[in-house]
Amino acid sequence: MNQPEGDINAVRQGAEDGDAESQFWLAVSYHTGKGIAKDGEQAVIWYRKAAEQNHTPAQFNLAMLYYLGNGVPKDFSETAKWMTRAAEQGEAASQNTLAVLYFNGEGVEKNIGEAIKWWRRSAENGNSKAQVSLGAMYYDGKGVEKDMVQALMWHNLSIINGSEDGKHNKTTLEKEATPEQLAEAKKLTDEWVKKHDLR
Repeated sequence: MNQPEGDINAVRQGAEDGDAESQFWLAVSYHTGKGIAKDGEQAVIWYRKAAEQNHTPAQFNLAMLYYLGNGVPKDFSETAKWMTRAAEQGEAASQNTLAVLYFNGEGVEKNIGEAIKWWRRSAENGNSKAQVSLGAMYYDGKGVEKDMVQALMWHNLSIINGSEDGKHNKTTLEKEATPEQLAEAKKLTDEWVKKHDLR
């Protein structure tokens, strides 16, 4: 998603007229100081307006501002609220971050089952961070049955998606896995790639 070319005043006009995409880009401009003076509070105001119109990137960015305490006081429950709204609309990065919130008990009750659910959704949406996390859960047997083949498969997929962490972890997994487990994981990875047209 690229910032529209042109005049910040045109973006502002669109934002004031209630266009969610314009509100989002006005917030980004305030957030980054691009074409306009940097202003964290204004960024929050405009992200919120777009987020309330179900604009998922705005929901994600607003959630992260609350998480980091950038332009607003840190507030994990606001983080969780906006992250959940974006995650429920299928936004992979939000699904991954929501899983982390559940895993750590930040802004929500700690719940490994919910963390696994959101990591799985995000992983299935191609998010490499979620794929590594889900693979690690299978490796550790946390919230899921310990399963070396699943751990390897998710790490394999994360590597296809460019994950350095996935590469690093896989080295350890390969030392512990049997040749049968490695072969089965490769087969499952190939089937997944074919089914989801990743090549």
